[in-house]
Amino acid sequence: MLFHIIVGFILPWIVGVYLFKNQKKLFIIFYPIGAATSFLINEIGFNYFWKMDKTFEELSLTSLPYDLGLYPIMCCLFICTIHYKKMPILIAFLVFTFGITFGEFIAVLMEKLVYRNKWNIIWSGVSYLTAFFIVYVYYKLVRKFIYLN
Repeated sequence: MLFHIIVGFILPWIVGVYLFKNQKKLFIIFYPIGAATSFLINEIGFNYFWKMDKTFEELSLTSLPYDLGLYPIMCCLFICTIHYKKMPILIAFLVFTFGITFGEFIAVLMEKLVYRNKWNIIWSGVSYLTAFFIVYVYYKLVRKFIYLN
């Protein structure tokens, strides 16, 4: 479980602290939607489609480092990239989806994550694309009501 705590929580929060210091407003607005999306997808996934090398009886606890670390912080980076760096939307979706899917592929190769019930890396990519799409739709909604600059 130490691997998952380091990779899923500690390392992402190094970036998270930097983001929070420099982009407080975006971080405060988008971290919760990233976490909520992560909890939703992982709750379904851990019950039906994948498992980690270390699991708890309560499956929700297994993904906690990722639900509070890597995934919501990646969502914040995704929005910062679109909002401040003016990266084209399609490129941002591709870079972030392929990047995080590749990271998961490495975890599968290291046997830290095991797929089951016909789940595969393609479906993981689709789930990440879906998560980033949800966050992007939320971003568009937020921009209608809140001035972000």
